[in-house]
Amino acid sequence: MRLRALPVITAIAAATFLGAAASPAQAGTGLLLGVHPTGSDDWGNFNQDPVDHPGTSQDVPGDAIRACDMTADGWGVTAWLDVNRNGTWDRKATTSGQPSGDCSAWETGNLAENTKVTLKVCHTKAGYAPRHCEEDDTVA
Repeated sequence: MRLRALPVITAIAAATFLGAAASPAQAGTGLLLGVHPTGSDDWGNFNQDPVDHPGTSQDVPGDAIRACDMTADGWGVTAWLDVNRNGTWDRKATTSGQPSGDCSAWETGNLAENTKVTLKVCHTKAGYAPRHCEEDDTVA
C-alpha cells in the first residue's frame, strides 16, 4: 500500500514545487517588468512592492513605476502605466528636470492581484513629441 501512494505523493510534491517556481512574478517581490526606449540604456520599470534604492531597505508600498535616465543626451525618460489595459494612462513617472544618471521617484498605488497592466516608456523633452517609445504587458 505504501509503494502505491509514493507516486501520488511524488506527483503532488512536484506539482507544488513547479507551481511555486512558476509564480514568483505574482508573489509581490522583485522586478516584474523593465522596458527600454528603442536603442537606449535608459529604462522604465513596473515593480510590486519595490525597494527605493539598491542597498537600502526603504520599502515603497503598492505596485509602482519609475523612469531611469542614464544617457546624457538632453532627453528625459517618462514611464506610463495603463491599469486594466483599457487605453487610459493611470500613472506617470518622469525624470523631467533631473540630471541624467538617476531615476525618478516611485509612483505607487496598490492594485488588485492579477490586474493586467501595460507599461510604456519613451524619451521625452518639453516641446517635443515622445520618441523611441516601447511598451510591454504584465500582471500586478
